[in-house]
Amino acid sequence: MSKPFKLVAAVSAVALSFVFVTPAFADTLVDTNLDNVQSSRSTLQSQQIADDDDVNAMPGNPESELPSKVANSIPDNATVVSENHAITSNGKLKDLETGKTVTDPELVGTKDTQPDPLAKTDGASFVPVQANAVKEKVKQRDEETRSGESSSARTIALGGNEYGAHWGTYNGAPAFFDAGNNVFASNAKGVIDVSEWQHTIDWEAAKAAGVEGAIIRLSYGWGNGFDKQALRNISECKRLGIPFGVYLYSYAYDAGGAAGEGQGTVDLLRQAGVSPSDLAYPVYYDLEQWSWTGHVPPTDPAVYDDIVNAWYAQLRSAGYTNLSVYSYTTYLNGPLNSGNIHAKTRWVAQYSGYMSYTDWPAADRGWQYTAGGTVNGIEGTVDLNAFGTGTTGTNNGVSGKWVEKNGQKYWYENGAMVRSKEIYDPESGAWYWLDADGTMARNKDVYMKSGEKWVRYDADGHMIKGEDYRYGGWYYFDPITGAMAKGMRYVRSNGGKWVYYDWATGQMHHGETYVNYDKEHTGWYLFDSVTGAMFHGFTYFANGDKWVYYDQVTGIMAKGYVKVNGAWYYFDKNTGKMAHGVAWVADQNAWIYFDPVTGRHNGAGEYQNWKSASSGNHPKLSNYSNINLQVRLKDQVVLVRSGDKVIYAMTASTGQNGKTPKGDFKTGTRGQSYYDQSAKQGGKYWVQFKGDYRFQTVPTDANGNYIESEARNLGTAVTNGSIFLTVPDAQWLFEQLPDNTPVHIA
Repeated sequence: MSKPFKLVAAVSAVALSFVFVTPAFADTLVDTNLDNVQSSRSTLQSQQIADDDDVNAMPGNPESELPSKVANSIPDNATVVSENHAITSNGKLKDLETGKTVTDPELVGTKDTQPDPLAKTDGASFVPVQANAVKEKVKQRDEETRSGESSSARTIALGGNEYGAHWGTYNGAPAFFDAGNNVFASNAKGVIDVSEWQHTIDWEAAKAAGVEGAIIRLSYGWGNGFDKQALRNISECKRLGIPFGVYLYSYAYDAGGAAGEGQGTVDLLRQAGVSPSDLAYPVYYDLEQWSWTGHVPPTDPAVYDDIVNAWYAQLRSAGYTNLSVYSYTTYLNGPLNSGNIHAKTRWVAQYSGYMSYTDWPAADRGWQYTAGGTVNGIEGTVDLNAFGTGTTGTNNGVSGKWVEKNGQKYWYENGAMVRSKEIYDPESGAWYWLDADGTMARNKDVYMKSGEKWVRYDADGHMIKGEDYRYGGWYYFDPITGAMAKGMRYVRSNGGKWVYYDWATGQMHHGETYVNYDKEHTGWYLFDSVTGAMFHGFTYFANGDKWVYYDQVTGIMAKGYVKVNGAWYYFDKNTGKMAHGVAWVADQNAWIYFDPVTGRHNGAGEYQNWKSASSGNHPKLSNYSNINLQVRLKDQVVLVRSGDKVIYAMTASTGQNGKTPKGDFKTGTRGQSYYDQSAKQGGKYWVQFKGDYRFQTVPTDANGNYIESEARNLGTAVTNGSIFLTVPDAQWLFEQLPDNTPVHIA
């Protein structure tokens, strides 16, 4: 990057895509105006720089002086990264003229300290070039010098570069053109990228000179803090309303290092007070070939994939989503030659008359076209960039058509391959998705941020509509938009049914399912094990030994005191299990009896089956400690407790008109039966708690037979003070209740 980052990469001279153009005229080039309107847009200063035909200039770097010689010990495949240095394949930095290994920590760092990547070039940008190209240029210069031949400098276009790339207008708006008058970017802006190597910038003067944007170096590597001018540059751009982005030069050699760089980038952005909304341009990840003592940069695109993904993940999780990769053409065609990385690359450096990189993922793009710009308010030179919208300009291109290459189908619009985008093919009448590498998505789910939806494409690449079975389950896609259904959905198959599609995966649920994706749909549901249809009504679960009820309208499992078809039921607040017998109903603040078979409760005085236990099987009292009885007169219930814990509840009948004494007592004598001649009734399995007051069965006659007409009143206050229970309940107390058991009646 311009003073921001000196391009340091291992590249092949053959791979370098520089095109050198020598104008056929001697006059100063002027802005091209395709609308025949003279452009008055750019006030970036014109420059007097020798073009690459100058025998004294580095190949591809006309601002950099060619060395007097290149040491024979410098390998041809070494990468020249500055006027004075080259990096060998094993990561050693060498002096170009002497061939000696450079050990200055300011230039190569230490094992634990990363060097400022711009130190090698004193802050100037430099596109790496292969050593054999530099050797050849040195040889050419020496031969021309001996023959007395030399080249002269020429004046380049206003704000353009040494090779004829220049500014102009297109469709009435500023545009940047290559040397062949092809539009690189329309609606373009002149942007500089800067670092501490530009020293203290007079931003007011730079803005007045025509600077329309800035990319500011935030830092490099990890743990190196801010670029010395970063905070001031950010503050000035904010103050003056200059649109800006930032970049971090990477030293990552694996995903772990990239994640550290990502978190460091986030921390620095937050310290600088830069929110995502402050950034008019992306946060750029600057990927170049670096030199660092004790470390070697990656060469495998798969490794760089992991690096880029790890850095992106840190920034995105912090809310910074406008992100991009920056590099130069030869590195993008080498170690960064990955569809994933190319899909993220929107800023490229190439000092040439033409931009040979064509794998742009989107319409917006930036070309760093020179490192030798001069701008009022900035000491020395600065990188110049054109940022704008890609267009085919005067070129004819394929539009709205499939193109087959190497067995894959690609879609082109206006001559450019479509990437990471949904398209409609009217010929097939289907929607398609093109991945980041331009290939058609097949048998694949894709998330579309613009529509906030997941969609699916079949083996032919067609967007799926309606029901689809895949990955071991059923899914549903909107018949119009193709959006994957999530949550409750009515579908017409199987005669029409409500089903639930997982809120995360979209797969149809079967069996018991807990749903809570919104307030309206929170609770347990039951879905048919085959069709997925929502169940309504009562059902029994053998696993858990419980009856439950699913609401006839919502399908949600009932909890608490619920009225169904004119009768009341109670369902456990946690498990949904239907109550049978005596149960505590918090909704009513009372103990209530529910039919032991149906679970129904029709109201006070409902017939209790006096021949059955009130609440199922009786527990063995010898297994419990601190047994006590609690009689609740309001509820006509006797609770058997262990300490404060209720272990069994029984329906009872107590004395009418308050005849059962209140207070605290203890159980006394007990017997199998008795008969009171004066009262004309008796009872069985009795346990005395005060005087003639007893716990006993429903009443018996003189022959010991139960009086059924009296027994049917169980659950109401009808006695002369004793407490009537069902026959099994009374027998259980008689047989198992400890002597002197405390009794509390209230």
